[in-house]
Amino acid sequence: MTAPKRVPRVNFGTPILTRDWNLIFMRLVRFFCLASLSAVVLSAHVAGAQDIRDVAIRLHRAGDTVSIRGAAVTIDHTIEAGNTDSAGIVRVPDLEDGGHIIEVVARGYQAYFDNFTTGANVPQPIQLALLPVLASDTAKAKGQKTDLTFAGFNARRTKAQGKFFTRAQLDQASGRPLANLLKTDAGAFIVSGPRDESQLAMRSTARASSPCYTAVVRDGVRIYPFSGANPPDLDKIFAEQLAGIELYARAATVPAELRDAATCGALVLWTRDAAR
Repeated sequence: MTAPKRVPRVNFGTPILTRDWNLIFMRLVRFFCLASLSAVVLSAHVAGAQDIRDVAIRLHRAGDTVSIRGAAVTIDHTIEAGNTDSAGIVRVPDLEDGGHIIEVVARGYQAYFDNFTTGANVPQPIQLALLPVLASDTAKAKGQKTDLTFAGFNARRTKAQGKFFTRAQLDQASGRPLANLLKTDAGAFIVSGPRDESQLAMRSTARASSPCYTAVVRDGVRIYPFSGANPPDLDKIFAEQLAGIELYARAATVPAELRDAATCGALVLWTRDAAR
């Protein structure tokens, strides 16, 4: 009698115990908890992120509203913002909200270094005031006192014997050095000094060996010609530092108070301090 064939047993794998199911469940719970925590942290980071906005900064003279144009502006030591425009404004694109450092260099003004803040609630343009330096390096120079006064400015102006600039006109020319203003707007003759200074003279003739420098009066004091003095550098004097200018291109038109020292014409400057 033939023995029956044995059918091989098929192994479908080891049964999963309850303990294994618990381990898998705990790992899944841990995974989803970590994912949820990461999402919360990311959401909080985004919510606390700083906004970025275009910022306008306006520079003006301390004590009044005169705009400072042509000033070089640097933000946070690395951002070269450029120069202020005719309204004294420079624009900085894509600046993060918060505190920043600004550095300003402007001719005729003290170097500026300070902090400022930007944000949704900060009005623009941000206003910053710069302190002017003295009108020129002749501010402490000695000179010869004259009888000219700022009170007589309008009376001399009505005689129309020279070219006059009022405070309003000088405000509009803010940021321009005096050499440029007089040459462009008054046709003055500007010559270069030994150190490239810009000095005022009567227009030279072909036979002249040297310029005939114009007499200069500052706040009623004749600072040139004067013993040991040189003609002032008009690149160091800026329009917004003055309250009035009187330019007499010919000796015949200068005020009587200057006739003895103005054979080559006269330039009379009135600073804003003198006008107060």
